[in-house]
Amino acid sequence: MPVSYIFSSRTTILAAVALLSLTVICYADSDENKSNSDLSSEVLSLERALSIAEINGSPAVDIAEAEILESSANLATVKSKYGFRFKAEAYPRYVYAIDDSIGDDINDSYYFLSTNKILSDFGRTEKLSQAAEADVRAQAIDFVSFRYHHRLLIIKAYMNVLLADKRYAVDNENMVLKYLRYDKSRERHELGEVSDVDLLGLESDYRTELLNRMRSANRQSETRAELAALLNRPDEFPAGLQPIKTETSDLKIPEYDDLLKKVLAMNPELMAQDERVKSALAKLEHSRMSSRPVLDSAVELGNYERRYGEGGKWRVGVNLTIPFSEGGRFRAEVARRQANLQEEQARYQLMKNALRKQVLELVQELEVLKVAAEAAAVSLEYRDQYLDRSRSAYELEIQTDLGDAAAGMTESQWNSDRVRYNLLLTLGNIDALLGIDPAKRFLELAK
Repeated sequence: MPVSYIFSSRTTILAAVALLSLTVICYADSDENKSNSDLSSEVLSLERALSIAEINGSPAVDIAEAEILESSANLATVKSKYGFRFKAEAYPRYVYAIDDSIGDDINDSYYFLSTNKILSDFGRTEKLSQAAEADVRAQAIDFVSFRYHHRLLIIKAYMNVLLADKRYAVDNENMVLKYLRYDKSRERHELGEVSDVDLLGLESDYRTELLNRMRSANRQSETRAELAALLNRPDEFPAGLQPIKTETSDLKIPEYDDLLKKVLAMNPELMAQDERVKSALAKLEHSRMSSRPVLDSAVELGNYERRYGEGGKWRVGVNLTIPFSEGGRFRAEVARRQANLQEEQARYQLMKNALRKQVLELVQELEVLKVAAEAAAVSLEYRDQYLDRSRSAYELEIQTDLGDAAAGMTESQWNSDRVRYNLLLTLGNIDALLGIDPAKRFLELAK
């Protein structure tokens, strides 16, 4: 869902612009994006799924958005301290006069208009404003990062549906083969050509594959439910999905040191934590300024009937407030802010350490998956040629294992897709760590 905010400083306006430019995704066919067609009646593409998610939003995204709004409100509250304050007061009242010489009652009414403004608190509000701006920037960066991870979850769920469908096809073929063998053996068993033990063994194999197929069918429903929930249409299970292109032949695995350097410089979550450190430091400096004076001005226009019967009066004043002692409150506040700064700095270092480990794991996973993809490609080629040979033998009426060859081919296709999907998801995770929309890679493949 598009988001909009009202910010009260140049820094936060820039953060808002960056937030909007990174989170609002544009698609070529706007009419299609606005469609509310039933997911169960259309063949869903990945681009369409991401579009639906943008339009429908999600409770998780709404929560992340609310956190930015709260930070923006906190900033507006801080900025308001230096604003003009206007006030009107009226107290119409009469009091009973004890002295009869001045009448039965006395007009004791008073009313006035007043405005006051803080002229300076010698840097305290400025530090608090810096802290609030840093908090808004942190929330904005976190929101963008959250959206990227949310889109990656949608892509993963989409792939899980595709893999579940292929797995069902594999288990269904295996079940059919086992059933045909069992059914054929029952006829031979009646003729005494197959023993009871062998027949029970074949029936056991068939029922095992039947159970596997039932589990695969359940997995199809589970993955569709997961995808529907992420699209915020939990009651509409997608029917058919368009396959995702998985061309990874030109994949180059990045060097660990080079990738780590980029991640530490560009990772959104680390950047957001750095803003929180800046916020904590500004809050500490604000607390250290607690004993600084406050200079404010006041203008008042009004009338006090009892004291000034001749008409309206005005007053102009400048007030200087100097706090000398608050019974240890200042020291306690500084100590609390110091502890908070130390905590945020420690979190920053922990995040850097976690990123080092995560980058290493992702690079190693890419290396393993690249080899696995090559192995899956060879296995798929072997199964393809084996199926051709079995089909040729069948056409020549030579005894062959055509059914097993076809089932093996389906299994190899499923395994090849599984490896390639995991490879693309790993690349998507790296994109997210670098602050790049992971969906961009998949949508470019689709084109």
